[in-house]
Amino acid sequence: MVWRLSAFFLALLCVVPLFGAGLMLQVTESGYLDTQGFSVILYHSTFNRTFFDQKNTAMEMILHGRRIATNGDVRLLPTPEQWDTIPQLKSRNADRQNRRLTADVGYPEYDFFYRLEVTAEPDGVRVAVILDKPLPERLAGRAGFNLEFLPAIYAGKAYMVDGSVTRIFPISPRDPTVSVPPLPGEPPKLPYQEEWDREKGYRQPLPFATGNSITLGVDEPQFRVKVVSDTGPLSLYDGRVMAQNGWFVLRTLIPSGKTGEVVVWHIRPDVIPNWVRPPMVAYSQVGYHPDTSKVAVIELDPNYKAPKTARVLRLEENGEYKPVYEGQVSEPQPWLRYTYAKFDFSSVKEPGLYAIEYAGERTGLFRIARDVYSNTWQLTLSGYLATAMDHVSVREGYRLW
Repeated sequence: MVWRLSAFFLALLCVVPLFGAGLMLQVTESGYLDTQGFSVILYHSTFNRTFFDQKNTAMEMILHGRRIATNGDVRLLPTPEQWDTIPQLKSRNADRQNRRLTADVGYPEYDFFYRLEVTAEPDGVRVAVILDKPLPERLAGRAGFNLEFLPAIYAGKAYMVDGSVTRIFPISPRDPTVSVPPLPGEPPKLPYQEEWDREKGYRQPLPFATGNSITLGVDEPQFRVKVVSDTGPLSLYDGRVMAQNGWFVLRTLIPSGKTGEVVVWHIRPDVIPNWVRPPMVAYSQVGYHPDTSKVAVIELDPNYKAPKTARVLRLEENGEYKPVYEGQVSEPQPWLRYTYAKFDFSSVKEPGLYAIEYAGERTGLFRIARDVYSNTWQLTLSGYLATAMDHVSVREGYRLW
């Protein structure tokens, strides 16, 4: 076992990825930085004012079609959760000429304001936090730039610190924590929010890795990314210690007594040359009545050379898929990040189990039958009833809601 682990880490050390080589990120008409296989978004949505902990705002990164990181902004805790203080967006701008995204953000309750800048570089992006006034004293050691990485992608994968120390992301959360009670004079929280923090002992996790550069997903070519800090150490935290929806958090503290660029990161994704996202075919998983319209929607990467036809396959008793229909796909139409085409197979009416095949991709099975909708709504009650009746106890088999 020791020999196998040693061989694994030795193999990782031999990997020499060309991080971001030849990237030419441009600002799109939609106002984000983009190149084939990699995109960076800055504040296309804002933090929700009810729970504060959604994972789809501030700085976000999409690598090879997957959103690998989100919530990139200055936060006052290593792994913020619901009801923790959130920044407020004042304005944002996309500068196409200089290939730069900016956002003016702040914490009015602390009289703390700053600017985020994400600028394209030849091999990735440069992220900067810029202050006109020094950090308020009561935020010293608390305010830092956070970027959250998706555990579903990185848990169990390798990471490397400062180009030499190699470890594996934990599959289950297990970081030690410390108690960090609020300072006197903090902006008050609602009673139930204060009770939430107090009953958990004001716990905060400690980092499980620290260095000036950290490479995530060393053994995962699709999602390998390197982050280098110019201004202070990077610390890696496991947000799942605090909440089930926590992510891995990369963080650099903002130094006290300084202005200008107080945090500077260089983010280097390992982008696969000429990568294109495979087609996604959307269809009714419930199935179709023989006499109704049957139209599948195909989501396409704008760089994908889309075939003009698709097929419907019928599953036979012997396990074979028999082609029963081949038809034209409509001309793809752009919408937001992708283009969309339609495939109409309404002429297929014979009851049975079917799949759609397009560009070598085959969908899951669906039914065509006259009774296809007869027992559909009942299946939704398993989750719906427990949610709708959240004011009482609901027992279902071994589950108690």
